[in-house]
Amino acid sequence: MPALAPLLLFALAVGSLILVVYGIRMLDADARLRQRIDGRAGLSGGASAALRFPLPRLFVVRGRDREEVEQKLRKAGYFEPGALEAFAWLRLAATVTVALASMLTCFLLNGNPLNPMFPTLALSGLTYIGAKYVLRMRGASRERILTAEFPFLLDLMLMMLESGVSLDQCFRGIARDERVAVPNHARLVAMLVEDLDRGQDYQLAFDRWASRVAVTGARELATVFRQSLFHGMELVPALREFVREFSQRRVARAREAIGAITVRMVILMLVFFMPALFIVLAGPPVAAILDTLGSVKG
Repeated sequence: MPALAPLLLFALAVGSLILVVYGIRMLDADARLRQRIDGRAGLSGGASAALRFPLPRLFVVRGRDREEVEQKLRKAGYFEPGALEAFAWLRLAATVTVALASMLTCFLLNGNPLNPMFPTLALSGLTYIGAKYVLRMRGASRERILTAEFPFLLDLMLMMLESGVSLDQCFRGIARDERVAVPNHARLVAMLVEDLDRGQDYQLAFDRWASRVAVTGARELATVFRQSLFHGMELVPALREFVREFSQRRVARAREAIGAITVRMVILMLVFFMPALFIVLAGPPVAAILDTLGSVKG
């Protein structure tokens, strides 16, 4: 009977987690039903809306950590109102899942899910901390993609502006017709057009666009757009300079990637190729020396 206590404890933990998930789903369904009854359905946009159930106070992101996570979420391309709460829930769910998987492994190996306890605590902590690093990697990947697309976006804008199209029409044309050429930037430009259609001021709309892009040079480009609209600044020469800058940045990133690949190849050669080479070169002399020593002793 005492041997069944760890198994019963693990089963209770899994059952509690299932009940919590089921309760959260029921609360979410109830909140959606209330919104439909109140006539407010569709305002939140489904998955992009803020979460409708509160996060436990222990796991709420606060202070400087909140600002850091919000900045990383913007760089990763998550602008929805509930992105911070969704990240906190996903991080908590991943931590609990890893903890349960570690406890199950300990139970299968030792018959006790809590023995040893250190792997469960260590893996859970690493999962909780590593969530921000995963988010940072996602943001770095998105930044590389947007930086690579920027020259094509600015070239499209240059062609449109030189053909006599206004800046506002240029944004609308890119959002409507250029989703294949610049898919990532076209989505962001479409959000800019939506802000303008809702009646936002151009200055605020450009600031929101720059914060969504979250790439070095985006705020300077937004400033150039504002100066062109409000002060009559010549936009085409400035855009040519930005095209040159982003092209140089893209080449620099390519060279940096080539250098990183070279370093990885050297490390791989040292780890995998050099031991085999030493065995091939030094094996026969060592074998001959050992045979000679054996014959002398004999």
